[in-house]
Amino acid sequence: MLGGYQTLDLDSTADQPGLSLFHCHQQLHMGYGLMVLLRCS
Repeated sequence: MLGGYQTLDLDSTADQPGLSLFHCHQQLHMGYGLMVLLRCS
């Protein structure tokens, strides 16, 4: 859990070709932008 104005560095392996949705599972957070569409090639 992160508090307000805290940051997190995250390492991830994106090895599936095509589009992947990286997001938070809370709708309110997705509405605030915690969602990104990644394109891996």
